[in-house]
Amino acid sequence: AGLPAEPWVYFVHSYAPDDTAHAVATCDYGGPVVAAVEQGNVWGCQFHPEKSAANGLAMLRNFVVACGATVAA
Repeated sequence: AGLPAEPWVYFVHSYAPDDTAHAVATCDYGGPVVAAVEQGNVWGCQFHPEKSAANGLAMLRNFVVACGATVAA
């Protein structure tokens, strides 16, 4: 919620997980790269939401809302 179709996010290195079965977000880095995964109640992202400006804040807000907490805008 609250993100553009292709949000810019900050990656600090070029490590690329190969777990495509649980991928919920990918990016193009000379080919598709897994950027976020989800399996049950475990979520993880390869990028740094805390360094991704407004897009990162929106993603963190979405995570908190998905966990059932209330976030002040």
